[in-house]
Amino acid sequence: MPAQPTYVVLDVETTGLKAENDEIIEIGAQKCQGREVLGEFEQLLKASRPLSAETIAVNGITQEMVDTEGKDQAEVLRAFREFVGDHIIVAHNAPFDVGFLNASFQRHGIPIFTNRTIDTIEIAKKYLILASYRLSNVAAYLKVEQPSAHRSMIDVITTREVFLKLIERAKGK
Repeated sequence: MPAQPTYVVLDVETTGLKAENDEIIEIGAQKCQGREVLGEFEQLLKASRPLSAETIAVNGITQEMVDTEGKDQAEVLRAFREFVGDHIIVAHNAPFDVGFLNASFQRHGIPIFTNRTIDTIEIAKKYLILASYRLSNVAAYLKVEQPSAHRSMIDVITTREVFLKLIERAKGK
């Protein structure tokens, strides 16, 4: 039996919804093979502008956190690009996360992702009938624990478990 492919589940927290104007302030990811987690990446990034009250309310990341724990954008993005490599990317609403990352990569002269990407929202829409496909709703339906939302590593862990349950469902298990 061939080895299972390696994939990277990722999530970003941002200062807003527009990749061309807003910035990534946190990246989380797990490199996996099947159910096994091979490695993790989690880092706050410094922002070029003060965080808005709305941004802080959405993800709980404060100005003090990005000022004291945040690392240089370009440095983190380069390290993250290397962490992911050419592995399959899995994300909930992948066009948002990958789009933000690629826009950020371009601003810093880093090669963009051309990796195969799997969007768990698209899989959920194929196999589930829900009023909303937000991660918290899909997780609740599939009985995946989600202690809180809108911090990158918590969302990565939830997305990984949602992905694995959706794959089981697709296989008819």
